[in-house]
Amino acid sequence: MNAKGNHQTLRARQPGNANALKSGVYSPRALVPRAREVADALLAASHTVPLDQIAAEEIGALVALLEAIDLDLLERGLTDRRGQARSLLDYRVRLSGRLERWLREFGATPASRVEWVERMSRGENVANLVRAELAEGSRLLGAAQARVDLEAAPNETGQP
Repeated sequence: MNAKGNHQTLRARQPGNANALKSGVYSPRALVPRAREVADALLAASHTVPLDQIAAEEIGALVALLEAIDLDLLERGLTDRRGQARSLLDYRVRLSGRLERWLREFGATPASRVEWVERMSRGENVANLVRAELAEGSRLLGAAQARVDLEAAPNETGQP
């Protein structure tokens, strides 16, 4: 605090002060709650494991940031005072591409879920084929063993 400042306008420190916060695009503190909410929702999906937490948190951070950018663009417009496109538009496009890639990797898009189901069903088909082949192999092995046992058994004359 400036001891020589105007005491009537000086204010004590305000923890958690969000007076100057506009959209929150540049404020991690403003983005963290929404990012955590998104990450928790992703981790609640049935196909996730604890190791997926890093990807879920990255996706959450991207979603929170994109929402803050959208809010800023909505409130302050797409162009600056000179009529030029705001730099946030380019930033938003780049972040949107990153989000799309992360969502695809995470299995959080309709197309990636369909692809995952197809892979699983192909895997199940392969597993069924392997089981059938193993069963046939066991059957053939049993038949061959029965022939060997029959040939090794003494015949009516008592000779093998």
